[in-house]
Amino acid sequence: MASPTHLRILPLAEFKPAAASRAWVSIPNPNGLPLIATATSDKTVRVYSLRNFALHSTLEGGHLRSVRSVAWKPTVKNTGTLCLATGSFDATMGIWRRREERFADNDDSDNDDDWEFAIVLEGHDSEVKNVAYSPSGQWLASCSRDKSIWIWEEIGDEGDDEFETIAVLQEHTADVKCVSWRKDDGNGEVLASGSYDDTIRFFKGDDEGEWSCIALLEGHEGTVWSLDWEPESTSTEKDYSPGIPRLISSSADCTIRVWTKTWECTATLPKAHDLPIYSTSWSKKSGRVVSTGGDGKIVIYEETTKGRTKVGGEIEREWVIVGILAGGHGPYEINHVTWCTRFDSAKAEDGEEMIVTTGDDGVVRAWAIEALKPEPTVPFTEGGPAS
Repeated sequence: MASPTHLRILPLAEFKPAAASRAWVSIPNPNGLPLIATATSDKTVRVYSLRNFALHSTLEGGHLRSVRSVAWKPTVKNTGTLCLATGSFDATMGIWRRREERFADNDDSDNDDDWEFAIVLEGHDSEVKNVAYSPSGQWLASCSRDKSIWIWEEIGDEGDDEFETIAVLQEHTADVKCVSWRKDDGNGEVLASGSYDDTIRFFKGDDEGEWSCIALLEGHEGTVWSLDWEPESTSTEKDYSPGIPRLISSSADCTIRVWTKTWECTATLPKAHDLPIYSTSWSKKSGRVVSTGGDGKIVIYEETTKGRTKVGGEIEREWVIVGILAGGHGPYEINHVTWCTRFDSAKAEDGEEMIVTTGDDGVVRAWAIEALKPEPTVPFTEGGPAS
């Protein structure tokens, strides 16, 4: 059986300045830029530099209420423009743009005039809880307290600021809390959603452009707060290949579940949280999962091998807790957690990861991961330990 690595979660930095009110979520730029965007209840989005943990720029003036969610548009081709989508409790979404070379010239500047509030997307009847771009950048999904999911497509040339509603999906029977896209595996991109109705649903478009629910996952006994797809495997074990990515979900029932390609729950991670688990993130580098929630804990899990139960049988695996930190934001709830590549000068190597948490205290914190050295073993001889 493979021994799990035990980890320490160490404070690395606070992003400054913090928001004066609740911060909801922080999303790293997916295109390799040293930037992370934080949605806050003060109606703004703060973009911080990952090089020095300082405020880079602020998106403001586009929403009338709390900005609950933010998403970077993946760069498929070099257009010279960055794009952010925001979702707000004012029931609208915003599209924001900024020229990319401005980041390259001075990625630590604070020049919020360079962000253009390009367009407002309207249609939801209540608070927008989550927005997410598909990995291809073709689709933008939004979900709301109005129980619906909208799928949008930008039409025309990049920057024309024309969007078309592709689908309005209303299968959930309560608030839809989160949406998460699965990368195209040759059969099209798939959207997963989690809801206050305790269920997870998958949606997919057909050849005619009609979107429908293709799977219903049941098992949680509370609101499904977050979803994340397994990254493409970096495993070197020849006997293990996940094939279709697995999905993890976290819930108000204080569990984290793993769903396989048959869309059955095949594992429940060890219990560590005492209050709803608001957020989970699956590392692209290590394969570890990190979680956080209403109890303020930050927990890291690792999947280990147990071996085979019979000759030629499948390798059995289990999840174990390898790191835990209580009170990450003091007495405040932590609303979001994500793995993030380090760009600061203190990193030990390129590609090194850190954890970023976002809390009710308005603070965004970066955490370093340190492997604990194993205790030295004492050799034994007949009659007792060797001297």
